[in-house]
Amino acid sequence: MQVDGTLTATHHRRFGQLEAWAHSAFPRGPRAKTFALVSGAVVLWASWPALATIAYPAPPLLVLGASALIGFLFSFVLAAKQKTLTTFATVPFKTLAFVAVGLMGNNAFYLAAIARIGPAEANVVHYLWPVFLVVLASALHRRAPSVLQTVGITCGFVGVAVALSPQMGGNLDLIGVLLGACGALTFAIYSVGRSLAKVETNVVGPSLGLAGIAALAAHFAFEPVYWPTTGQWLAIVLMGIGPFTAANIFWDKATREGSAATISSLAFLTPLVAMMLLAVFGLGVVTIATVVGALFAILGAVLSAGSK
Repeated sequence: MQVDGTLTATHHRRFGQLEAWAHSAFPRGPRAKTFALVSGAVVLWASWPALATIAYPAPPLLVLGASALIGFLFSFVLAAKQKTLTTFATVPFKTLAFVAVGLMGNNAFYLAAIARIGPAEANVVHYLWPVFLVVLASALHRRAPSVLQTVGITCGFVGVAVALSPQMGGNLDLIGVLLGACGALTFAIYSVGRSLAKVETNVVGPSLGLAGIAALAAHFAFEPVYWPTTGQWLAIVLMGIGPFTAANIFWDKATREGSAATISSLAFLTPLVAMMLLAVFGLGVVTIATVVGALFAILGAVLSAGSK
């Protein structure tokens, strides 16, 4: 009996340890919800460079406008199914404009960077956004970056330098690099701004309608008229439903569920998954330099976001 009792106590203790590990490894409740939202956004965002490359050389404003309107229609159907059309149609214009400028500015800069420095390289430069986000969050809270954050920020910029090193022999397009950095900064500002809005209303779908109309108007005003091929249209449709709509809805909700600086660290796999898709489908040249650069950018994001 004593042996049985000892075994029972041991089993209970081990079960308790296993349960504690499971709770830490697989978060539940609000943490699990935030984790799931960010993970979904990451997977969909990772498909963005591949889809954007397939859509090339369709003019950027046309791609953005068409995909944004497709995203708007997709969101409208979801709202109708969920019987939230009244809320869908009553988002304040100021919020619509902020989200539209944030999403379209980010993607427009990114598309322009792809055309000048390549999809894999533009992907690494764009991944400075988590670093920018942490810098902005620190400034917002009026505190200087910690030592660990400073190391993380440095790693992010080192990653960009490593990824672009093959082009530094005279072929480096500084304008392309600047465009990619502007896209990263735009999305960081957007994420910080949305993290301050604790309203549960989904504003991504309605904002895509405004963004789509503005982008298409700019296309007809400044770009040559272009009719995409069947493959380009497919990429545009998938872009509108996935990276543009579902991913941003997930991220928008996640930024209001938890700390923007903290959840940004969960996006660490995005550039590597994106590069893998580019390589698998033969859509871009993925070099050792871009992979190493992406790893440095990831390290920078994790270090800076993980520091309190």
